[in-house]
Amino acid sequence: MARSKGRSKKSFDRVLSMYKYKDFVAKLSNYPVLKQIGWRHMDMDNMTLTYVPVYENMEIPGGTAAPVSIIEHFIREASHHLILSRCPCRSGNDCQDFDPDFGCTFLGPAVLNVDPEVGRLVSMEEALEHLHQATEAGLISCLGKFKFDAIMLGVQRDHHNLMTICHCCPCCCLSTSLPLASRETRDAMVKLEGLSIEVDTEKCNGCGKCVKACMFKQMEVVDKKAAIGEECKGCGRCAMVCKQEAISITIEDPTYIDACIARISPKVNIGA
Repeated sequence: MARSKGRSKKSFDRVLSMYKYKDFVAKLSNYPVLKQIGWRHMDMDNMTLTYVPVYENMEIPGGTAAPVSIIEHFIREASHHLILSRCPCRSGNDCQDFDPDFGCTFLGPAVLNVDPEVGRLVSMEEALEHLHQATEAGLISCLGKFKFDAIMLGVQRDHHNLMTICHCCPCCCLSTSLPLASRETRDAMVKLEGLSIEVDTEKCNGCGKCVKACMFKQMEVVDKKAAIGEECKGCGRCAMVCKQEAISITIEDPTYIDACIARISPKVNIGA
């Protein structure tokens, strides 16, 4: 049986052409009436997204798997897998640091309705390899449920059956626009359970590289030392660029993987 199509490539490209308005749209959520309308239309009560850090020196409980195993779990559990033909954010931002054609991954039955020119169906093994390539390239993967992605792909009627895995660089639409949105909207991006990031002020020399690297503008230099904001989302880019090894990422809760899976799973169906 031939695959039915969601949004055509031409229509998909038209949606991507609106990338330049993303900051304006995010700011609208600061107006109560517009936020209420957007909240309902975008099913924000069921939106949840989490960055999964890949910092190699992360401290985790002995015998506990690395955070990337959370994404691997959902890829293995999904009935269907799709890789987008290109990254909307890197394409829209004319990214010079990462390949614009390295696309997002989507999971669940809804991907069967995505136009083949927009994304290609892949096996579980191919999806896992794509994830590992993203990690090796220095991209930070973010996963969860976000209805806008279903609208972008033209499968909004089936949005409860679509999980997003974005492989993000600083061009990411969430990290560049979310800081401009209302606090309630910003809180839909949830830091990984049990994760903490700290600065060793003895090692920090105040160079500011972490400030430039932070995708959520949650790092600043205060009195010549790096300081972390209260809305840190735990992407870990600050630690990855710190030459002084002054920033540490720690997960103390050995059940953090189960906790994250338990939070995301009820929001989206990725089974048959």
